[in-house]
Amino acid sequence: MRPGVSSSALWFSRRELLLLTLLAGAACRRASELPALGSVGKFSLTDQAGRAVSADTLRGRVWAAAFFFTRCPTVCPRITRRMRDLQQAAAKGGVKLELVSFSVDPDNDTPDVLAAYAKQYGADLASWRFLTGDLEMIRKTSEQGFKLALDGKATPGAEHFGLFHGSHLVLVDASGQIRGYYRTSEDEQMAQLLKDAALLA
Repeated sequence: MRPGVSSSALWFSRRELLLLTLLAGAACRRASELPALGSVGKFSLTDQAGRAVSADTLRGRVWAAAFFFTRCPTVCPRITRRMRDLQQAAAKGGVKLELVSFSVDPDNDTPDVLAAYAKQYGADLASWRFLTGDLEMIRKTSEQGFKLALDGKATPGAEHFGLFHGSHLVLVDASGQIRGYYRTSEDEQMAQLLKDAALLA
């Protein structure tokens, strides 16, 4: 949570206003215009509360996924802040969108560590899951399911902490099909994700 800002605050940040404005301006695009880019496949992991979560758990829901780790010194804080802003904008815009963050450093990122990280960033855990578990399953899910590279092993002091992973958010439909990749470095891409999620919900 940002210092001095309540998670229940009713004001809109500049980024949230951009997301909602572009969402409101979406015209005539249909879900059928979003190509199916492949299935995320099967996985079975554990969330920040110690509960089992699988691909089947998420079936019937529209969700956006990202790969991260709590000790990440570079891109992960930005990814997580983007997801928090997206979650808040989706709630204010009435878009049914869930979020899933897959840790690529599961030896360190236990459920307790993930729960503390979620609290630090003001995540609403009613619609956002932070997952940990077997590294090989996470690697397979990243590379074979989401088609995102994942390389290395967590190494304190190494460049990027020794881990290299994708920084896109990936939109998944209720059938577990990937419907889009979105660069977290661009406001317009996050707005497009929100619009596309609205089409699928």
